[in-house]
Amino acid sequence: MAAARLLGLLALLVLTGCASLNVAVAPESLRGLQPVMQFKLDGRLSVKTESQTFSGSISWQRAEDQETLLLSGPLGQGAAEIRRQGGVVMLKAADGSVVTDENDERLMERALGLRLPLDGLVWWLSALPRPQETFRAAAGEDGHLASLDQDGWHIEYSRYQQRGGRWLPGRIFASRGDLEFRLVVDAWETL
Repeated sequence: MAAARLLGLLALLVLTGCASLNVAVAPESLRGLQPVMQFKLDGRLSVKTESQTFSGSISWQRAEDQETLLLSGPLGQGAAEIRRQGGVVMLKAADGSVVTDENDERLMERALGLRLPLDGLVWWLSALPRPQETFRAAAGEDGHLASLDQDGWHIEYSRYQQRGGRWLPGRIFASRGDLEFRLVVDAWETL
């Protein structure tokens, strides 16, 4: 009887210890899921590189073939606007300069020095890996995606909230090399 209790106690300790570990997510469970493609999001963003730091607000609206992403620093200073309509992407910087391109990833690299695809960000924002790309993922204790490694990025998710019948992350931290960004979602509406 004492041996059975001891065995039960050991089993409980092992299970308790395992509960705090991230559990690998089966790639099949994430494949086939689709990101939120039409949404309106408002939040706070901070970006840090080896030589620069930016923090401010973000407002991102995406509907069908139209997309607008507004970034502004404290008190609206240093605003930048990224707008996609049809097949053309335009970035209007705070100094009034305008850069256009047909490829959003190329435009972001030319204008900001960052290779960030807007379409890829939509997948990551929805806590999903980009399709046809290798990835590694782990779930948290709540069963939601806690971390995702893809395209050289390490992304951590937390503060999930239910929006439009889906659980979406309210806080995202992503890093690659010396580049880090954090997004805290203040308002998220699926359209």
